[in-house]
Amino acid sequence: MDQMNDLKALLKHDVQMLVSVEDQIIEALPAMIKRATSQQLKKALDEHLNITKRQRQRLDQVNQLLGASEEDATRYSGVLATLMGGTKCKGMDGIIDEGEKIMAENLSEEVMDAAIIGACQKVEHFEIASYGTARTYAQELGLAQVQQLLQQTLDEEYMADQELTGLAEQRINQRAISGAAMSGSIMPGSRTL
Repeated sequence: MDQMNDLKALLKHDVQMLVSVEDQIIEALPAMIKRATSQQLKKALDEHLNITKRQRQRLDQVNQLLGASEEDATRYSGVLATLMGGTKCKGMDGIIDEGEKIMAENLSEEVMDAAIIGACQKVEHFEIASYGTARTYAQELGLAQVQQLLQQTLDEEYMADQELTGLAEQRINQRAISGAAMSGSIMPGSRTL
């Protein structure tokens, strides 16, 4: 096992993790779209699925520009890490797992939509942190094209997060509050976080 000893190697590693992140999201989003009841939410998630597929292709461009190879993904991992799925992003795996668990609960339609938005925003925040880090590494390394491609995706992730916040604040969270008030779960006029 080699030792990772430069920032470019760390950037290549982070990009491999981002590939895993995007692949996991592409796999998970259709279930969220199916469970959503708000047509606006379904539309937003469907549009983001298409954007995510383009982001995944953009990462292939980044890997090309970096001269990354399949071997780069496991070069610095021990044999056990490689056998246990060394290139799968465990952070995103956990976030998606939590989202799947909440969607498996017995939730009203209104609360389900709010839960889906919450799960999606956790995904977006993880991506914002990850893309921001990789973009900064590329900037520090003077890799302008790589930096630009990563910045483009970072901007899209910020926009997705803002759109989800807008949907939550404009309608979906209020519907979830109203649904809970009607079922007697909260007192009308009480405040929740």
